[in-house]
Amino acid sequence: MANDTDPIPDTLISIAHTYQIILGCLTFALVLPFVLIPFSRFPLGSTAAVLVGAFLMVATTVIDQSHVYKVIGDANNLKTIFLLWGMMVISSYFERERLVDYLLNKLFPPGLAFHWWLLRLSIIDSIVAALFTNDVACVILTPLILKKWIEQERDQYELDTLLLAIATQANIGSTLTIFGNPQMALMASKSNAFVDHHSRLELKTCVEYLWLPTLIVWLLNLLFLFFYYRLNRFRSNRTSPKQTASETTAVHTVEEQVQTSVVVSQSTPRSTRLNESFRMKRMSESSERASMRALRPAPAMVDRCVSVASFATLEELAEEYEVSLESSHSRPFKIILCALLILVIVLLFISNDKIYFDIGLIPVGAAIILIVADTLINRRSPIFILTRIDWNVLLLFFGLFVWLDGLNSTGIPHWLWVALKLDRATLKDLNSLLLFYIFILIGSNVFSNVPLTLLVLEQVPRTGDHLNLILYLAFITTIAGNLTLFGSVANLIVAQKALASPLKYRFQFWTYFKYGFLTTLLLSLIGTFIIYGLLQIIG
Repeated sequence: MANDTDPIPDTLISIAHTYQIILGCLTFALVLPFVLIPFSRFPLGSTAAVLVGAFLMVATTVIDQSHVYKVIGDANNLKTIFLLWGMMVISSYFERERLVDYLLNKLFPPGLAFHWWLLRLSIIDSIVAALFTNDVACVILTPLILKKWIEQERDQYELDTLLLAIATQANIGSTLTIFGNPQMALMASKSNAFVDHHSRLELKTCVEYLWLPTLIVWLLNLLFLFFYYRLNRFRSNRTSPKQTASETTAVHTVEEQVQTSVVVSQSTPRSTRLNESFRMKRMSESSERASMRALRPAPAMVDRCVSVASFATLEELAEEYEVSLESSHSRPFKIILCALLILVIVLLFISNDKIYFDIGLIPVGAAIILIVADTLINRRSPIFILTRIDWNVLLLFFGLFVWLDGLNSTGIPHWLWVALKLDRATLKDLNSLLLFYIFILIGSNVFSNVPLTLLVLEQVPRTGDHLNLILYLAFITTIAGNLTLFGSVANLIVAQKALASPLKYRFQFWTYFKYGFLTTLLLSLIGTFIIYGLLQIIG
């Protein structure tokens, strides 16, 4: 039987591919600015922008509709989501139980010299970032540290150094574990597809190759922060006494006003999303009640309708939410919480080919056990803990998977990768290593570190030894976040929390840039060469 289907001409394939390249690159270029830059007049936001980009990739047929499910359902992509979700749930319980608050009260007594403040803040900041991601560390620590700083009426010139320490040390500390930041989690899950087990980014790989450079970079950054503080103090001493007095008076005024507001906000923290939701719903409450009265059913139909009074009011829901986020004061639950976190770390550390513990399912399993334990011991519903999960980040990843898959389908990232000869770079000689360093450092700040990580990993074949590339990629993309204020979401969180605090302090882009640019270039280069040396010795 003859085949009635004629082969597709090469010219049509070429035209289709050209169309795909043009629309794919155009979609990427149009959406990228909204992902990187917060426009006040068009506040789309990173997550929404990425989702728009994913939609346009499908709508313009750059990628097929059915391919979307294949991308999202990829095992390694889902492992990233599971890992992040599980650690978010665990971190939410740690935040609710005020374990970090208790630790800060012990670490920062009144009258403590600032260099001890800086050292202790750097330690707790890096540990929290390594365990619960750098973003969570900044969300939790920034308001608590500012509250302590205001209560103790400390000097004004310490403030910039404190905010810089929270942001930069959180980014550096997040390199210690595979769940310290989103790009590390992404590399850990994606590298599972590599045939060479030695090339996979695992928790023990971080300990073996990344802990030493991270520790040295962390110490150097602490030293630079102390010098920056001394420089600010020297400049402050040269200012007029009247100006210094006015700044001190302003801080004291804020301290008097914050005695109740900060305590309330810290003792009963609310999700930003729910706050906004409650505010909008309260604004429309009167109109909704008027509509309800107008639509009130006739007496003959009341028995067939659901009574509105049977549902909790918004005020009752808000009150229930506040109560649910108060510490349980249950010692058994706190012990279970700490034990499960330690167990997750141990299981992921000892995971190997013979005894395998999945990088995504282990955190999810621990999170579910915590939910059950909280329900049984504290009699609390998990719904309010689940609302505190940053679903914004998870949706961002789903959008990134589709959006960047569309860009990859154009072949442009692979063409650039080959043009720079990175496809043949072993990264074992200094020339190829410096080229890769410059490419990753610039790309992390142009495309953002998570999208760049996705694009790079898509160019790496599953066979071969890729340990060098994975280690350099993990370290440089993370440290590159300290280059500018927009280099990392954690930096923006610190700036936003400082502005939202009772101080209303505006953490300027140039304040961050003057410190972060040169120190990041130097520290990332030092860390890269330390990894290079470790690979020569160990590898």
